[in-house]
Amino acid sequence: MASGEEAQAAVDKFDSYELSGRIIRVELAKRFKKPPPPPPPPGPRTGETRHIVYASNLAWKARSTHLRQVFTENFKTPVSARVVFDSPTGRSAGYGFVSFLTKEDAEAAISTVDGKELMGRPLRLKFSEKKDKEAGNEKDEDKVNDAGSEDESQGSDAQPEES
Repeated sequence: MASGEEAQAAVDKFDSYELSGRIIRVELAKRFKKPPPPPPPPGPRTGETRHIVYASNLAWKARSTHLRQVFTENFKTPVSARVVFDSPTGRSAGYGFVSFLTKEDAEAAISTVDGKELMGRPLRLKFSEKKDKEAGNEKDEDKVNDAGSEDESQGSDAQPEES
């Protein structure tokens, strides 16, 4: 309907209307609010206590259970293992993440499992540095921008003095 009045008129006209021997119900659509997400569990956050290993060169058919299994068989059971999937296609993106409680476990897992085959492909492992790199890049960009703006301001101040 183009307006609320038109919608209400349709409800008034067709609610309890008999159609093919049956009485139909017509009502205005109701908006359902999603319930608020549950509060995070108490205790330390996931990213603060786990040491994450980036696993690449995964087969398209690899699943989180396969990734967990290769670490369990060759080293020890990780806290979690997750294969990332491409949303539109629904197939594996070819990489995943494996979490360990300590940095020592993560380092030992990399040295032990790196190069082992999973579904016919050698695993490539390294520490996941996404958070560190983002923070580092922002700091580096700030330094570059600050330095660049100082040079520009000095240069623009110098030019009017010369003329």
